[in-house]
Amino acid sequence: MHKDTPPRRRILAVFSLKDKAGRDMFSGLLQAMSDRFDWELHMTEPDKGFAEQHVTGRRYDGFIVTMPGTSQAMQALARSKTPTVLVDIADPGVARRTDAISFIWTDNADIGRRGAEHLLSRDPRLSACGFVHELENRFYSRERETAFRHRMKEAGVDSDTFQAFGASGDAFRANLRDWLRALPKPAGVMAVSDMRAEDVINVCLAEGIDVPNQVSVVGVDDDLAISARSPRTISSVLPDFFELGRQSVLELDFLFRHPNRGGRPHELVIPAKTVVLRQSSATAHLNVTLVEHALSFIRARASTALRADDVARHLGRSRPLVEREFKEITGQSIRQAIETERLKLATQLHRREHLSVREIAVRLNFTSANQLSRIYKRHFGQSLSGRKD
Repeated sequence: MHKDTPPRRRILAVFSLKDKAGRDMFSGLLQAMSDRFDWELHMTEPDKGFAEQHVTGRRYDGFIVTMPGTSQAMQALARSKTPTVLVDIADPGVARRTDAISFIWTDNADIGRRGAEHLLSRDPRLSACGFVHELENRFYSRERETAFRHRMKEAGVDSDTFQAFGASGDAFRANLRDWLRALPKPAGVMAVSDMRAEDVINVCLAEGIDVPNQVSVVGVDDDLAISARSPRTISSVLPDFFELGRQSVLELDFLFRHPNRGGRPHELVIPAKTVVLRQSSATAHLNVTLVEHALSFIRARASTALRADDVARHLGRSRPLVEREFKEITGQSIRQAIETERLKLATQLHRREHLSVREIAVRLNFTSANQLSRIYKRHFGQSLSGRKD
């Protein structure tokens, strides 16, 4: 190594890969590092895996911590001057630190609002709604509940809360059963996580309560492993875990570049990504067939100058109705779906017929080659002309 070449930064990332959130966050971290930084990455598990000696041993130039370690490790972090990024960790000691530290948070208020709006859009006849907390009194659970109930109050729907902090599994389910029985029907229930949503669904079905027509349910995390084993697949608010991981790398780089920055620590809040619709809230009025017909029409006419109004006219429905149902089921607008299909065709024409960007733009009714190039790069992160596959 040349004597003027600085050593590679050694980074310790504290992650649990046992659940979807941790795996997606770690993917975001790896993506950001591979794109921009030549750092030496080390990883350890939370709890006892992240101990005081990791902080005090001076082996690392920076920390990215997504789950707490031992109490001694967290106390050492609170005293440390090493650049540190904490993701969704509310530790009182570390919260008082101001030097070389950034905090990244999931926007739990956004999650609560989205859950409420999803249930309201599924069934306008809701008599009541409820929020189911975690088994323990967690800050994110309270933040989600507050936003959920506020949005329901705005909509004029009575809301209630179920909590049984510290209860055993059997006691939790017994209390949940009594609460669900008393909830006026039809009702919408948001659970703090997909795991608690699965509890709600299981208790409802055991009591003869129809999910989703009497009680529609939405969870959080979009954990496919939990959803697949549930007797009703779980509609879920999906936090942007990938972005949390990506931003943790960018925040750590910022701390490296501004080591002497004083004042309050930097905080970043990441909104949820989308709401994924599944059986637990797919009430009878939902027109899935309408959306399927819309997608078929878009695929068949993607090479034309197709607009959202054309899709609605083909279906014989109002555009606002089609837009609402389409966005709820697919997670994108009709315009975005049209754009996606046109770009897929552009890729095929480039790969199979070896047409120039200008020829493809004419074939697919783009206004110009520049417009096609700009949209394509924004969508795929690379130019159409430079694509080799």
